[in-house]
Amino acid sequence: MTQLRKVPLAQGVQWFVQAINIGARNPRAVFGAALLFIITLYALAVLFMLPVAASMGEGAAPDPKQLFPVVAALFLMLVFVFPILLGGLMHVIREAEAGRPVRARDLFAPLRTRKAGPLALLGAIQIALAAIGVALVAVLAGDDYWSNHMTAMRNAMNGAVPVMPEPQHPLLMMLVQLLFNYFSYALLLFCVPLILFSHLGVGDSLKAALRASVSNIAANLLASGLFVAGMLAGTLVVALVGLLVGVIGALIHPALGAILSLLVYAAFGSAVLVVLVGGSYLAWRDTFGDEAAPTPPPSSNTHIEA
Repeated sequence: MTQLRKVPLAQGVQWFVQAINIGARNPRAVFGAALLFIITLYALAVLFMLPVAASMGEGAAPDPKQLFPVVAALFLMLVFVFPILLGGLMHVIREAEAGRPVRARDLFAPLRTRKAGPLALLGAIQIALAAIGVALVAVLAGDDYWSNHMTAMRNAMNGAVPVMPEPQHPLLMMLVQLLFNYFSYALLLFCVPLILFSHLGVGDSLKAALRASVSNIAANLLASGLFVAGMLAGTLVVALVGLLVGVIGALIHPALGAILSLLVYAAFGSAVLVVLVGGSYLAWRDTFGDEAAPTPPPSSNTHIEA
């Protein structure tokens, strides 16, 4: 059985602070890989949507019956590809933190090391967990909740003002959803390094990830809360900066304003990915151990590099 370390609550703060500093040793590789992560997902989405766009007439509205299977296939593809890219970015971060040579294109290292298959299976597990989550919501919200919710979404797509349904047990449903989402994301973020670096199978990685999610739930939740709070605050700041840069650039040319805003948002998205994946790597390292990791130098808790 994989050895598991019990970490204190304050370790959640350490993970968050250290994750902000992740990439300082090799920023070109780490942030380049994060940007390549985003570009890859968008490129795959565009490729999937091209047939629909090509079949539409100029100015014609998309046919929902034609659009639904394409969107469903796109969703499934992204669900299976996401863990592979997640593992690739975590590999780049690990190599950079160890001081070993690494490049942005090593994002695709799981394909080379034959770990893509087990990582993709995590997508199937996420789909199964999502189905369980839908069933839990149906039980707590009422039998008509999902049908009314889908009706509201169709009305919104048709331009009408949607009326969202009210669940029967809103507080209980919110609590169950929070716990369920915590375990879903924790399983994914722990399983990726357990498969890649601890060399566990999918089944063993799930068991170990579940144990870590329960044993260190306090530190994990604290780190998650800090990440969400930081991301929300950062989103507000970046939205204002992107708007300001776009307005200034548009004074020269409208296209320049759009490009500058896009660059700001892409940089922020890359930073969020690095903090999320870097924090997950640190949580795995401190929970399960990493023989290939170097001994980290002592650092002040208050020192944060931009």
